[in-house]
Amino acid sequence: MSLLPSTSGGQASMQPSTPPLPVPQFDSEELTARMQIFTNELNSCIQRIKSRITDGTEQWVQETSELQAMDRSLREELKVAQVQEQAVVKALKKEKEEASVISKEVQQLTDTHDEVSETKRALMAQVNQLRKEVKAKREAKIAEKKALDEQVLKNRPELATFESVLALRIIGVKEDHIGFVFTRISEQDWEKEFTVTMDVTRHDFQVSDCSPSLPDLETHLQYLNDTRDFYGFLKRIRKAFIEFSKK
Repeated sequence: MSLLPSTSGGQASMQPSTPPLPVPQFDSEELTARMQIFTNELNSCIQRIKSRITDGTEQWVQETSELQAMDRSLREELKVAQVQEQAVVKALKKEKEEASVISKEVQQLTDTHDEVSETKRALMAQVNQLRKEVKAKREAKIAEKKALDEQVLKNRPELATFESVLALRIIGVKEDHIGFVFTRISEQDWEKEFTVTMDVTRHDFQVSDCSPSLPDLETHLQYLNDTRDFYGFLKRIRKAFIEFSKK
């Protein structure tokens, strides 16, 4: 295939000739120098890139190492915190149990205090009642003693006669105790004394001492407490002493 155009009639037409391409002229030394400069710059650029990569890698390695160290430190701190948390939870549990025990003890003490207070109130009520009873008994005793003193005053003339006729002497033994001394009982010794001591601290009379002891003393005492007849009681005691001295 021809690159030249054809003419009609088969005749070749004359074409102008193509001028030749210019041949570049290169200075090999200059080119080599430029190539060396380019190569040096390229190598320098590559070296800078490698250096940055190396520096970045070292920094990354350092940062990674620091992060790992920080991670290990945080993990250790986390373990310590977990142990401390467990200790705190255990301590809180123990404190809660102790608080529960103390609460129960406080409740028991409160209940005991309430019981003691109730017992105290009951005892105070009993004490007040006893005080009233003691006061009433004391007043009754005072009234009885007053009545007895009045009766003694009324009976003093009769007692003087009793002492003369019955050979009876009345003595004060101690507080609320009256002694009756009988003589002219024993035919062998008219001056021999026979005594009976009466306890007048209570409503019912008691014999605190009798010399000599009479076997039927309780019968005579019962007569006195039933009848309140002191004169009849003394006559019965004198008669009992006479009968006893004849044995």
